Amino acid sequence: MQAIITKFISIITSILMLLGIPAGSLGNGDGNAAGDMTVSFADETPGSMAGSVKVKATVDGEYDIYWGDAEGSDLTANVNGKTVGYSEFATVEVRFGSGELEFNDFLAIPEGAETMVLKKGDKVLETETIPENKRLDYGTQKYAFGALSDVHFNRYSALSDDDTVVSFPRALNYLKDWGVSVVGISGDLSLNGELDSYEKYNSVVSQYDFPVYTCKGNHDCRKYYTLSNWQKNVNKDIYGASKPAGILDVSSNGLDFVYECNGDIFIFFSQVSNTYMLGVQLVTDGQLDWLEKQFAAYKDRNVYLFFHTFLGSDGIPTNMCEGNIINPLGATYTLTYVKGNKDEKRFKQLLAEYKNVVFFNGHSHWSYDMQKYNKDLNISDYDGKYAPMVHVSSVAAPRTVTDTSLVQKSNPGYMSEGLYMTVYNDMLLIRAVDFISGEFLAYATYIVK
Repeated sequence: MQAIITKFISIITSILMLLGIPAGSLGNGDGNAAGDMTVSFADETPGSMAGSVKVKATVDGEYDIYWGDAEGSDLTANVNGKTVGYSEFATVEVRFGSGELEFNDFLAIPEGAETMVLKKGDKVLETETIPENKRLDYGTQKYAFGALSDVHFNRYSALSDDDTVVSFPRALNYLKDWGVSVVGISGDLSLNGELDSYEKYNSVVSQYDFPVYTCKGNHDCRKYYTLSNWQKNVNKDIYGASKPAGILDVSSNGLDFVYECNGDIFIFFSQVSNTYMLGVQLVTDGQLDWLEKQFAAYKDRNVYLFFHTFLGSDGIPTNMCEGNIINPLGATYTLTYVKGNKDEKRFKQLLAEYKNVVFFNGHSHWSYDMQKYNKDLNISDYDGKYAPMVHVSSVAAPRTVTDTSLVQKSNPGYMSEGLYMTVYNDMLLIRAVDFISGEFLAYATYIVK
């Protein structure tokens, strides 16, 4: 009798879905869930997932969508001879039978993806073929580089005396296996600028045969910081008379510098203040003069800028911008680059003028999946007004919130994230990485032309 009833419900809910009528809770648990998805692309640009997806289902809850190969099996990537898996690229919350999700305009359809697979848990509900005109042949890869942020030696001790002693080299080991040419860091190596943090940092990076370069973050501007301790242990040798290959310019402040890799330009730009308030500059006028000079000199090159603090939105509310979120209860992280300060205004003017720049920043620690509260959390150019600004999560302790939490949670030892970039002739592919599982986060995989 139960089997007959279940089959009857299945038939009725299928009819309702075909008619476009939400089926609500007619299903009997996830095992009986049925659903379908409708994808709407914003344009015909190959490789772009800009647009939205609607899911109609018989059981309310979360539905995941994965990239698949031609047979509908989960997509993987071959990276320097290593097989790397992809997470889901979308999670749609279904309520009263339907749900919808809008994608960030930079979201990428990975090379090799031929299908989209809708799942409830491990159960495959539907497989859709990606239109031929939306698939992109990425071409030949030129080189790869990594981006990390908020390393924070001496700050976290959830699983050991210093969790970063584990998380930082683990991330670098993944990036090494994936064949990076250089790793850039958006600052915050320490807790309070203490010498011990920089010595630990130096002991790790000196073990790798690719350069690991960084700028100062706000924690590196705190009470124990000295320039001599920084120069002895961080970005070693670039501040001396004899410099490593690729170093093109070092500012007279003994911090900011330019590095060339495979014809592209990497700029490491340090903030010099830990104070976030009106009237206090995070960088000096002289630093911005130097930065503008570099942007002008390399206006016809690909430029990757590493700076610690993200910029705020031009609009209202200021917390809904690249680098920040607000959840349903209003929980936010408020330490942005203070809107209206002299240096913040000029910084934005430079990013508005030089669109060949990609700006990597950290500071907030938000884990990449927090973009469910703000689709522009991880990458934004404010509708083309500025150069792309890219959020780098914390390798030490990504932060999370839930729909009902009033404060953010740090996750040292249990979460560790960063970015892996591959450079092609006419584009940059950005893939967020979970360094615990070693997989790419498909929902934070982006193309920048």
